[in-house]
Amino acid sequence: MKKLFSLVLMSVLSFGVMADDWKKLGERRVSFQSEQDVIHVSGFKGKYDTIAFKVDRAPIFMKKIKVVFGNGKSQTIHINKRLHKGKRSLPYRLIDGDRIINKIEMDYKTAIGGHKYAEVKVYGKRS
Repeated sequence: MKKLFSLVLMSVLSFGVMADDWKKLGERRVSFQSEQDVIHVSGFKGKYDTIAFKVDRAPIFMKKIKVVFGNGKSQTIHINKRLHKGKRSLPYRLIDGDRIINKIEMDYKTAIGGHKYAEVKVYGKRS
């Protein structure tokens, strides 16, 4: 029993350390009527080199995203994966290292199951 408790405690503590590395940059309630949405990110959030997504309420199929940086340049990332409700996506590296993110344009489609809308949160990580 003590071993199990120790293992659970270590898992919780290690998750907390990992969670601190990722900062929430923004979120958007996405409707399955439009299938294109934008998450605006303030430059005050800082510079990031990796992003990831978390989806709540309903799954979505993310086709691609376009990350628009503070200097006006952009990077398109083709994801083409189902993002499951309550799960975080794989991390995606941004080109040219640490970048200020202005906005993230999402192109997605409805995945079967869940509510009439999903909540998409984007997280950033610094190197």
